[in-house]
Amino acid sequence: MLAQEMFRQLVEQAEKTVSSGESAQEFPLLHKDRENIDEIVLDSTIDGTQYYLVRRRPRSHNTIRLSPRERAIARLVAQGLPNKCIAKQLNISPWTVASYMRRIFAKLQVTSRTASIAKLMQEDLLD
Repeated sequence: MLAQEMFRQLVEQAEKTVSSGESAQEFPLLHKDRENIDEIVLDSTIDGTQYYLVRRRPRSHNTIRLSPRERAIARLVAQGLPNKCIAKQLNISPWTVASYMRRIFAKLQVTSRTASIAKLMQEDLLD
């Protein structure tokens, strides 16, 4: 089935659901951004593939994005490890860890390791 045809079917089903006044389902865990999802408008299976049409709140413009390496370093900082131990564990130099920490501080707009951990926990960025 062509993507356009599948999209047309989804739109038709969504229009029926919305016009019928049916209440949307409670949002199951579909992805990490679940706190921005208001509701599932449509839950449909087409040609054996499950599709969800969701209504979500716009993302905040202040979203903090850490690279995978920055996240790894942040997790180790949260465990209380000093730069030397982090460097040894990740097989990089302590200077490189310090550079990553400066970038993390700048992204989080903090000036200490403790403040960075608090901000990461507040933003739910420590997996």
